[in-house]
Order: sequence, then C-alpha cells, then structure tokens
Amino acid sequence: MTKREKIFHAGAKLFAERSFNSVGIRDIAREADVNSAMISYYFGGKAGLLREIFTSFKERMIEVIRKSMTGAKDHDELVELNVAMFLDDARQNRDVYLIGLRELNHDSPELQDLRDGLYNSGWELFEEFLARTGGNIKHPEDVRDITFTAVIGTIFSDYLLGGGNYIDDDDKVGAYKEIVTALLKSGSPALWG
Repeated sequence: MTKREKIFHAGAKLFAERSFNSVGIRDIAREADVNSAMISYYFGGKAGLLREIFTSFKERMIEVIRKSMTGAKDHDELVELNVAMFLDDARQNRDVYLIGLRELNHDSPELQDLRDGLYNSGWELFEEFLARTGGNIKHPEDVRDITFTAVIGTIFSDYLLGGGNYIDDDDKVGAYKEIVTALLKSGSPALWG
C-alpha cells in the first residue's frame, strides 16, 4: 500500500470507529504509520481526508444505483437489487459506508456539493429507470433529497445503529435483506409507480 492509501484506510477506520471530530491528525498518522505532515501533503488536512472518503462513498453509491437501475425490469426487482447490492458493497467497504452514511445527514458545508451530486445522480438514474419501465414520480421535486435519504436510511438503518456489528453475519444479513426488501416493496409504490 502507498502512504496515501495507508492514510486513507487509517482515517476511514478511525472516523468509522469514533467520529470525525474525535480523531486527530496524530491519531491518523499513528494508525497509518506515517509522519503527520503526510496527511496535509496528500489530502490538505483532516477535512480533505474526510472529503476523499465521502467521495469514495459517493462513487460507490452511484455505481450500485447505476447497476441496479440498469438491471431491474420493474419496481420489485429494483428494490431487491438495490437492497442486495448496497448491503453487499457495504460489507466489502464497511468503514467508507459508515462514514458516508453518517455524513449524508450532516449539514457540513464542505461536503454539500458531494451530497448534492449524489442526490442528483441518483435521481437522474432513477428517472431514467422510471421512463424505461413506464413509472412516474408521485411526489414534489423539492423533497427528492429527503426521499433518497429515507430510502437509503431504510436500507441501512440497522447498519448505522449497530455500527456495522452484524454486517459479517450471513444469516442476519440475509434476514435483514428480506425484511428491508419487504418494507420498501410495500411502502415505496406510494411515492412512485
């Protein structure tokens, strides 16, 4: 691993375990086994590192959304694919998802452009899916980000609350996928269909 990668992973691990505000530059440097000046060199500081981690989260989310929207033939299949693909990706990228999901709901101005980009990209892909499958949106455009966050929150509620503690248990993840899929299949048609 390069020094940059070590810092990225150390920061993600520490921010996920504790929080952005409770982790210092020295903590990250110690975890990455690098000089603390390297964090500024590669990321411009701790806030730049958080931005890089959230950018990774955003890119991962958009890729999952793109794959599920492209692969689904109808609403039910979309829900099944979204839930399965998001949870599978989160299992592989636990720290990045924990940080990204936490930061989705924070009002930190330094990440607002990335949050907006994620919402906008997700909705563009969803609108393409609706056009392809003959569905339409039944709610005002001004609540798109709230709806997006609510759906993502439904998928990841236990993951967020449990801090990823159950994400490695195949049986619990399987049961969780079934429950969340059923909730979204029954509730989301009221929003679009």
